[in-house]
Amino acid sequence: MLSLTALIGAAVVAAAGCGGSQGITDRTVSPTVDTSGTSTVPLVRPTVSASSANHVQVTPAPIKLGVSSAVVDGTRVEVVTINGWTAYRFEKDSGDPSESTCYFDCVAAWPPAVTDGTKPQVTGIDPKLVGSVVRNDGYVQVTLGGWPLYRFAGDQSRSDTKGEGVSGLWSAIRPDGRPVIKKN
Repeated sequence: MLSLTALIGAAVVAAAGCGGSQGITDRTVSPTVDTSGTSTVPLVRPTVSASSANHVQVTPAPIKLGVSSAVVDGTRVEVVTINGWTAYRFEKDSGDPSESTCYFDCVAAWPPAVTDGTKPQVTGIDPKLVGSVVRNDGYVQVTLGGWPLYRFAGDQSRSDTKGEGVSGLWSAIRPDGRPVIKKN
């Protein structure tokens, strides 16, 4: 019998590819703050609730980028973290020029690293690679090497890299901005 966690994880992964229609939604993403970690920077986790506004809403927060060791596809590598959680890039986005294409339902599974206007704190990453892009929804998203950064809602612990390779479009990201595993 599948556990509730496994069922929720399967549902997130099923919706996580963001390859389908993203223009139709009746859900709003609202954040909850994880205060159980040791980080002084709050981790914003999305929750999905019904909304008559027919759009997804994201709440900006302070962003802290760092580097952590993680196992990706059986190999230990250095990955970028957003407030302690694995950072990802979407291969349908663009790094030159920076452009985010994850909206609507995609944001529920892949919360973007949107800043509250404060400059991201950076540790272990060349600050020259860190930037931002104004998304079509008006939020300012943090970028690395030009690529917009995201978290994966399916990661259950800070060391998880469950978003790597989802739908062949999502990549854990190295400190130099490149994907951990190159996608075709």
